[in-house]
Amino acid sequence: MRNIFEWIGRKEEKYIFEHSQEHFDKVLQTVKELEKAVGAFVSDDAANVKNFIHNVAGLEHKADIIRRELIIDMASGTILPEDRGDLMNFVTRVDSVADWAHTAGRFLALWDGAVPENFGKELKIFVETSVEAVEKLKKAVDAVGKESEEKILELCTAVESVEETADDQHRDILKIILQSNLSISQVIVAHDLVEAIENISDACEIVADSLRILTVEISTVR
Repeated sequence: MRNIFEWIGRKEEKYIFEHSQEHFDKVLQTVKELEKAVGAFVSDDAANVKNFIHNVAGLEHKADIIRRELIIDMASGTILPEDRGDLMNFVTRVDSVADWAHTAGRFLALWDGAVPENFGKELKIFVETSVEAVEKLKKAVDAVGKESEEKILELCTAVESVEETADDQHRDILKIILQSNLSISQVIVAHDLVEAIENISDACEIVADSLRILTVEISTVR
């Protein structure tokens, strides 16, 4: 494995890397907008739920546009094939975080009826954990080229720790759904919504794992 970040100092590749950070900013904004949508959902604020879900879709679309531009830039640039594949995979995995936020927003829009208090309370905490996972992942990505290998690995481990918290919350909220008096249709929507939010933190762990592997491999070629 080549040092895929050794080219950060070169003009063209530095532009691509900075563009990828812009992509991550949009991904984070997408998840934060989902958090707002869930907050409005729990508060029974239907108008704002609709507005925030619309914003989630718009931000996810903007992230997709940046992702496509990044892939085109990498495919047409002078980056070596070994590096190009790793970078394309990395960008695609980051983009999946926004994809899952968008999916969660679509399920949120399907809900009909009152929101049980205990379900709403746990759902709000659950999505806050997903936002935390993305924020910690961004710190790890931003550390590339700036911090030591040890620091980057430490930041990746922090993402994994948040994902483990999300796993526990995921199990607890599923129990609430199963023990509730929700209709069959509400149970289906609630389950799919929770699974989509769970996949946000799972996707963050996958990206962190990729970054951890790349960081270790980078250190072996120096």
